[in-house]
Formats: sequence, C-alpha cells, structure tokens
Amino acid sequence: MKNLALIILLGLVLVGCKVGPKYEKPEMQQPPKYTQAATSTDSITNLAWWEVYQDETLKGLIQTALDSNLNLLQAAARVEEAKATLGFNKANLYPMLNYNALGRAANFRDFAQDAGVAFSPNMLAVLGNVSWEIDFWGKLRRANRAAFAEMMAAEEARKTVYISLVAQVAELYFNLRGLDERLAITKRTHEIRLEYLDIISKRFEKGNVSELDKLQAQQIAAAAESQIYALERQIIYVENALNVLLARPYRPIERGKENQDQTLPLDIPVGLPSELLVRRPDIQAAEQRLMAQTERIGIAVAMRFPSISLTGMMGVASPSLSNLFTPEAVLGTVTGQLTGPIFNFGKNKRRVDVERARAVQSAYEYEKTVLTAFAEVENSLAEIRTYRNEFNARRVQKAATEKSLFLSKALYDNGYTSFLQVLDAERESFNAEFEKSVALENQLVATVRLYKALGGGW
Repeated sequence: MKNLALIILLGLVLVGCKVGPKYEKPEMQQPPKYTQAATSTDSITNLAWWEVYQDETLKGLIQTALDSNLNLLQAAARVEEAKATLGFNKANLYPMLNYNALGRAANFRDFAQDAGVAFSPNMLAVLGNVSWEIDFWGKLRRANRAAFAEMMAAEEARKTVYISLVAQVAELYFNLRGLDERLAITKRTHEIRLEYLDIISKRFEKGNVSELDKLQAQQIAAAAESQIYALERQIIYVENALNVLLARPYRPIERGKENQDQTLPLDIPVGLPSELLVRRPDIQAAEQRLMAQTERIGIAVAMRFPSISLTGMMGVASPSLSNLFTPEAVLGTVTGQLTGPIFNFGKNKRRVDVERARAVQSAYEYEKTVLTAFAEVENSLAEIRTYRNEFNARRVQKAATEKSLFLSKALYDNGYTSFLQVLDAERESFNAEFEKSVALENQLVATVRLYKALGGGW
C-alpha cells in the first residue's frame, strides 16, 4: 500500500510536464474606425434590436421562431453533445475503478471429467480494479481543453444561428410587407388601366381614336395583370420561407405594420472595430476552434512519448464463503506500465504535421471570419446611407411623375398630344411608385443587416 501511495504521489508531481505549443491569438490588422460610419461609437450590446421597429406582429413571429426553429434546436443539441464530450474527456484525467465478482463451482467433477471438461476447484472472489494513466506529457489535459474549446465554439455557433434566425425573420417580414405594398400598387394601377381601356375602346367605336390607341391600352392593362400574378407568386414563396423558419406547415403569415409605418432608427451606434472581435459570436467560435486545434497539436506531440499507467487490484478470494472476508483472503497487486513507440515509419511525426496543418487552416479561417465581419459592417453602413438617399430621391421622382401624368392626360384630352405620351407618363408614374416601395424595403432590411453584422446585440 505504501508503495502504491508513493507511485501515485510521484505521478502527481510529474503530471505538470506538458509538450506542444501554447495558444497565441493571431495578430489582425484592425481599422481604427468604420469608414462608412457617420454615427457615434456607442455600443449596442444590450439592445434587443428588433423592438426598435415597434411592430408587435414582427416581435411575435421572432419569438415563435426562437421557440420552434429546427436549426436553432439542432444547434442547442450540438451544445449538449459538446458538453457531454467534455465530460467524457474530463473522466480520463482521473483513476478508473471497476469491480469484478467471481463464483466458480466444481460440484459436478465426475460428470465433467466424463465429458472431457476440466474444472478448477471451488472459488469465490470479489475484486476491485483501479487503472490510471498518469498525464505526464499533458495529453489528457490538452484533450480536455480541446473539448472545452469545442463546447464554447458550439455555444457561439448557437448564438450565430440565433442572430441569423432573428435577422432572417425580420428580413422576410419586411420583404413580405413590401410585396404586399407593391401588389396593392399594381392592382390599383391595373384598375386605372382598365378604365383607360374602356374609355379608349368607346372612343375607337365612335371613330375618335385609332386602333393603335386601343391596342396600346390593352397592352399596358395586360402587363399590369401579369405583374399581379407574379407578385402573388412571390408572396407565397416568402410566406413559405417564413413558415419554414417558424417550423410549421404553410399558413398565411399574419401582418402588422406596413413598411411605411415602421419606426426607422436614424442613428445606430456601431461601436469600434476592435469591439467586433468580442461581440460577434462567429468570430468567437472561429477562435475557439483555433484554440482546440492548437491543443490537438500538443496531443499529437505527446503521443510520440511514452505513456505511464498504473493498475492496481485489491479484493478477497477464498474457496469457501465463510472464509471470504477473513484477513487471510485479502489480496492485492500494483503494477506500473511504461509503453511507447519505437519505430512506426514516421507515423507519429506525420500525425503532428497533420494537426499543425489543420491549425494553420483554422488560423486562416479565423482571419477570414474577422475580415468578413468588418466588410459586412461597412457594407451595411453603406446600404443604410445609400438606400436612405435613394428613397428620398424616389419620393421626388414619384411626385414629378404624378404631375407629368396629370399634364399628359390634360393635353391628350384636348388633342394636343398622342395617347402614347399618356401611356409613357403612366408607366413612369407606376415604376416610380414601385421603386419607391423597393427602396423603403431595402432601407429596412439594411438596418437588420447592420444589427446582424454588429453581432445582433449580444
């Protein structure tokens, strides 16, 4: 027993030795500020950003998605898997205790001999087995830290799915409300064009206009009708996409505010670029995966060195039950074992090379994730600025085309211009209103993308 204690104590003293590289965070060149930012550098870390729009229907859809979305549930299950894997690796750090009970009888010795089977004498035994691999080179500790980093990466990946899910629901919702608006515009335009067609047809019957005017009126009315069907089809597509995110079969999506009634934040605090590295979960996940891969290099290096393990057995054994728990029946053994590679044709060295190459890949992936994050923020800031300006320009365009249409109708009715000019003015008016709706939708979506690019308020 004393020898066993000394060996275990020696193992604990030696367990502090580790081989392999230490993790070093990659050096990244960071811009001092966002070039497209015209707002303050305050943080939005604690902001539930989708509440900015003050649309209760949108909030309800987002909450339903957060409760039911299959991708998010799958990501949560991966976190639980990573936690279980961490627990599995932690167990390897400690001694393992197993038990073994044996009962053997030779009551039928004569029958057994006739059958050609040899039995040993009666034996009863209760044994406990202890085995422990001393983590001399840090292999098990590195495996434990790699599992912990993978668990953290899985948690950050879950946050990424969360942020993406909220953004997808909001984007599709604004897309849906934009399509609703454009469908209403197109239906109204179709009704107006049918009125044109009716008037022109009556004038044609009276010989006041040429057949060309009638055909042109038919053409633009049919164009508006076909646009209605195309928009209805797109609405079904968007509703189906939303229902998939909500984890339910198709049903019409409930509507809240129209896009023109949504509250648009004028200034969104974007923070500093350096804050993005800790705010965005996909960056955190990439770094955790790099940490895990660095630990795996140490595991591979440790596998090139001998492993030290202790095994011990203690229990009682006796031919009779009455003597099983007497001092004479007690037995025990302690064994130390040293195993290591000698010549494996470079296999162990190549294992280290493989893990190092994977670590290089993980480092590049981390750098790419950071650069992509900076680019997404810059793009979103540019989108907000340009779509806001575009929307204002579209409003001016719409007002001008409405006045142009009014004047063209007056000139046509008094015989000063052709019906073609009226049609051109009407088409310009319709297109301007249509594009104004698209610009407003894009402006709303751009704010969603900025919040997502900034880390979604985590």
